[in-house]
Amino acid sequence: MTSQVTDVLEAVQSFVAKGYDREYRVKDGNLFDLELGSTIDPCTIRVDAALRLESGNDAEDASNIYAITDPATGNKGLLIDAFDVFDEMCHSDLSERLVAHRETVPAGGQDVPSKHGLRKVYKNEFDRDPERYVLREGFPDFPRCPFGGDFSILGFDTAEQSYVWLVTSIIRDSRLIRIPYQGEDVISDE
Repeated sequence: MTSQVTDVLEAVQSFVAKGYDREYRVKDGNLFDLELGSTIDPCTIRVDAALRLESGNDAEDASNIYAITDPATGNKGLLIDAFDVFDEMCHSDLSERLVAHRETVPAGGQDVPSKHGLRKVYKNEFDRDPERYVLREGFPDFPRCPFGGDFSILGFDTAEQSYVWLVTSIIRDSRLIRIPYQGEDVISDE
């Protein structure tokens, strides 16, 4: 992958055009092929490209895209880390393989007001009122992800009662409250 790509969606489209049509996820710290419904041995995968797109002051927001080939099946797919959290979620053998040759490039629009259709919240805004924002996990009312999959986590502004994009530095902040979905109905203003 070249440094000419400055947008996650643009990078995903470029990889899909090159045949990376499978969707991989991290599940219980392991690489998981969604179509096969099975775990892939991290020692056998080939990371063909690893791209980190950084934005904001001091790279306070980042997303990672990994183009992966599974030699055992010949399948090629993408692992998209939109929130820059896989380094913490993956088992060390998988994490090391993913980041070994990762290229870092600046993302377009260093201080963009939105990302993927969601208002973007920067660290300075969060610091003014950290209790205003929470990280929701697995809620069924998440907006659609532009990559074609589903979001697994999203920021939520409790004052505006709307989903927001929290920059990476907020997601890593110990003050951020994480709320897993518990199966109750989501309250709506409609």
